[in-house]
Amino acid sequence: MALVDQYGQPIDLGLLAEPQTADTAWLVREFDTHPAKGLTPSRLANILQAAEQGDWIGQLDLADDMEERDGHLYAELGKRKGSIAALDGDVVEPVGATAQEKVWTALMREWLGAIPDFEDVLLEMMDGVLKGSGCHELVWQQEGRVRVPQLTFTPQRWFVPDATRKGLLLRSATNMAPPPKGMEGLAPVMGEPLRPLAWMVHIPRARNGYLARSSLVRVLGFPYLFKHYGVRDLAELLEICGLPLRLGQYPAGASAEEKLTLLRAVTDIGHNAAGIIPQGMKIDFQQAAQGTQVPFMAMIQYMDAVQSKVILGQTLSASEGQNGTQALGTVHEKVRMDIRATDARQIEGTLTRQLLVPMGLINIPGFDPRRTPRFKLDLGESEDVKAYADALPGLARAGMRIQVAWAHEKLRIPMAKDGEPILEVESPSGDAKHQGDKTGDHGGDSGDGGDGNSGPKPGKASGKKAALSGALPAAPTRDAIDEMVDDAIGDWRPLLEPLTDPLMAALSTAIERGDDIATFRAALPELLAGMDHRAMAERLAGPAFRSRLAGEADLGLSDAEA
Repeated sequence: MALVDQYGQPIDLGLLAEPQTADTAWLVREFDTHPAKGLTPSRLANILQAAEQGDWIGQLDLADDMEERDGHLYAELGKRKGSIAALDGDVVEPVGATAQEKVWTALMREWLGAIPDFEDVLLEMMDGVLKGSGCHELVWQQEGRVRVPQLTFTPQRWFVPDATRKGLLLRSATNMAPPPKGMEGLAPVMGEPLRPLAWMVHIPRARNGYLARSSLVRVLGFPYLFKHYGVRDLAELLEICGLPLRLGQYPAGASAEEKLTLLRAVTDIGHNAAGIIPQGMKIDFQQAAQGTQVPFMAMIQYMDAVQSKVILGQTLSASEGQNGTQALGTVHEKVRMDIRATDARQIEGTLTRQLLVPMGLINIPGFDPRRTPRFKLDLGESEDVKAYADALPGLARAGMRIQVAWAHEKLRIPMAKDGEPILEVESPSGDAKHQGDKTGDHGGDSGDGGDGNSGPKPGKASGKKAALSGALPAAPTRDAIDEMVDDAIGDWRPLLEPLTDPLMAALSTAIERGDDIATFRAALPELLAGMDHRAMAERLAGPAFRSRLAGEADLGLSDAEA
């Protein structure tokens, strides 16, 4: 069955072996206009307005200039890009994957791993945060029995927004692209539609709005401009401040040549601390010019902080400032990690839809794009191990059915395979115990309503276990009170049913009748008569009586029970 595009037209796979940009070599000979040179607020406003109206070359060139000329801006963008490029990526199965879909996942993982310098691809995709898009051309080459893509980054200025202002066209000197179907009223745009399956276009949603307005360059433009006004003024101050005023005096009747000689001498003294003048002339040194760098540095530092907030959501990863505490740093780091997670999610979506899906459609017969494997970035974040270690045992004793696999995933602790040695904790009696003996298999509860012991027990498939009790702290010693508490709450669920069943029945009846909250609340006192609390009272009274008897008679709990 032939592949078709979104309009139902067949896709010529032969065209995918040749780059679409081969016919636009004239774009290579275009050079940036460097609009940052002599930039003013009025000119910046005109550049941004022109981008909204479809001419975004000036905005893209300005973004390049800003990143090139502003070291702080470059560093902060580098942090945001690098935080994504440094992550490990993998291809994961769709939820509830079949055996066939697991095979697809393994194949795509192999094909993706064959792409050279894939980390650079992530870095180039993140270039769209500042400029609005990051585009890679996919040229499909035959390697054995499959077609694999070669990804080539393409400059953003080679594209132009389409008629909808949401997508991209490849710039063309001759082709006029009509608007898409259903939007025939829009004006056509000079450009060429991108070939299906031949492009991976990542459009980060740094801001909402049309494509030309969704990039951070529009937010960072004015802070960049104001900061460089401050830098320029500070340079002028440093050139003047601290140097004394040299005042030359020439006698009456001096010729023009003598005046010029005196001027050169005054200038040379300012730069070289040496000079000669004709006899009868003199040079007076007045007090040096006074000034301070404080207002200029305040402007520069404030704009640096604005840029850091726009790009990373915080400032402490760029500068400690006056309030650089550890607690505040932790909050700032969490904000930065939230932004990283958002970037990662958008990258994952683009790679899944525009790289993995084409791989499957081109190479796998019967491939279903709705069940495609997904690209996943490992954010490397684990939960608080101590908090989970304190909470999970109590939750399990309370009756919660917690999967071992879920706990391993949350704490980022690899699950031991059958036959691998595992860490164990010895009980006071000397028996090695671990949660795996209770769950039955690596997945925790069986999930089929049984007793959860149907599967093989972790580490027992080959009869091998490594008793590494010395590597973990010993379990706290249990006493008679602990055993009495366990016995008292061991069967709490049947004891509560006489108390809760009337309440749940009344609630179900009220829902069926459509009663409101006020009516249900008014009926609650009548339910007390139907709640049998005797079993619960007896269970609580028994241990309390034994404990009091043992204390008053100076006996052990076991003796008091006897």
